Amino acid sequence: MRGPERYVEWINHHLGFNPRSAANSNALSEYIIDDLRNESPKAIRALTDSGHLVSLKNASISTRVAVRNIDLVLYEHDKLPIISAQMAVEHKTVMTAHGKARLNRYGDIIAYCNHMHNHRSDCVVGATVVINTSETYENPDAFARGLERPKFKMAKVVKDTVQVFERIPLRETPDESNDSPEALTIIVINYDGINPATLVTGESSPGPDSRAHYDNFIRRLAQKYEDRFCQ
Repeated sequence: MRGPERYVEWINHHLGFNPRSAANSNALSEYIIDDLRNESPKAIRALTDSGHLVSLKNASISTRVAVRNIDLVLYEHDKLPIISAQMAVEHKTVMTAHGKARLNRYGDIIAYCNHMHNHRSDCVVGATVVINTSETYENPDAFARGLERPKFKMAKVVKDTVQVFERIPLRETPDESNDSPEALTIIVINYDGINPATLVTGESSPGPDSRAHYDNFIRRLAQKYEDRFCQ
């Protein structure tokens, strides 16, 4: 599964991109769709090829009381004009200011999970968190130019940030609490906003045995989808 590698390749073709824009999350959504189709050829690939399951980026997803924009959903074509999402994936990034940003993104993920499970209790909800290890990253927004940042022991900061998200409990069944995702992955990169990025592996990122490892994230999304919608 090459989602993280392809995402870093996208960054390196778009150096200086604004992480607040939709372009980078749209790219990651495409790579996740490709990996899901490869992991689940008889279910997700077959259903998307037939048109019964449709992918949509930046989708407006409703509950009884709210509408929220979601980075990626897979919805049932047969229920149109109502968009009924069987799977959703939301992308979050922690590019700098880890201490504040990681708490904000944690809260975002909880709110997103609640929304999607209120939309549909059996929806398979996934989240990605991209964590940047660069000490010199500068946001391209005008307000961030020339800001002087306090010095941190970045290796420890990144490790702590990874653990914040790695410890989020995963939801097993539709009758469990709404505020947890079915699957979550952490992608660690080193990107200063100017020079080419690299994918960070080893001790700074979730290992192959972690539920937050990208391959396990894709496998879990596919398995949960098949268990709930393909029996």
